[in-house]
Amino acid sequence: MMAPLTFVTVVFEAEIPLLELQARSMSRYLDPSSVDRILILDNCVLGLSGHSRRRLLREYGALQRRVRFARTTELIDPGATGGWRSQQAAKLAIARRVETPHYVVLDAKNHFTRATRAAEFVDATGRAFGRSHPYTSHPLRGSLVGTLTYLGADSSQIERAVSAFPPTATPFVFDTDTVRALMDDIERRSGLVFAEEFERRKLLEFFLYAGWVETRGPGLPVLRNNLPIPSPTVWPKAASVDGIRAAVAEHRRDDAAVFAVHRQVLAAADPVTRDRIAEAWTTFGLFPDAASAGSFIRRFRRRYLPAIVWTRGIERLRRTLGHGKRAPRLTSPERRSETSAT
Repeated sequence: MMAPLTFVTVVFEAEIPLLELQARSMSRYLDPSSVDRILILDNCVLGLSGHSRRRLLREYGALQRRVRFARTTELIDPGATGGWRSQQAAKLAIARRVETPHYVVLDAKNHFTRATRAAEFVDATGRAFGRSHPYTSHPLRGSLVGTLTYLGADSSQIERAVSAFPPTATPFVFDTDTVRALMDDIERRSGLVFAEEFERRKLLEFFLYAGWVETRGPGLPVLRNNLPIPSPTVWPKAASVDGIRAAVAEHRRDDAAVFAVHRQVLAAADPVTRDRIAEAWTTFGLFPDAASAGSFIRRFRRRYLPAIVWTRGIERLRRTLGHGKRAPRLTSPERRSETSAT
């Protein structure tokens, strides 16, 4: 019998509705015997409100007793990193709280679309699934080369990695003990806490993990089965009817268990494109009808811009005051909307 997995998701203010959708999809499609814990990394500036936590727990249904919340500031010193980079560092730092051999990192934009078991992510020998692709002309090639150079890779290792290396997309499966060993090694070599060195070197979490496994660990073939975890994603550059159709066709072709729609797509898409998204979500069984899915998208759009503006404003204020200092007490758009609704 496959060992259960821990599922980890990072969320910030603008993506709370998407996390609700993910929770609904997990309740509907994720086999309970494959789930040990669901860990929500709360990267909201003031933390998820009680109202938001209760809404989320309701969406998790029978899985809600396995859900745990952790503030990213509990995992990483807020003076070491912040914002988007704190989300990245937290995906690794959470390994010190994971009790299963593997954990699966999701973004809030991911949602399940059919019955799913642990065997979709880890094979019977304990190797994680995960494909590789070329970075020859990829915009993140420089970051990959920089990370490998930091880890002491030689020219042949870098050349092989540029030709084929794991992606920086979710779902991504981590070997828990390996992540702990990685962080211990970096802290020992740098003399700094992990998050501080992560920020100082401008590292990326997935490149760092795969690069460390390849250069200082047992090697990627030992830990990763080079079979993909299909997860078609609608990215901002494909925020169109054609983009939705292409992603849905890919989903059907690969019999994918996971789909994703980037938050910027929902924010920027025209009405016809939003209707195609609503239709897709209805087909996946996440809403009873397209009208309900459309209502969800409208709610997301009403909250999106205020959440982005407010979050960025508070982050700028904190940078002005200095990392680690508390910003003045303010009320987030999330809490204001709760107040007006009661």
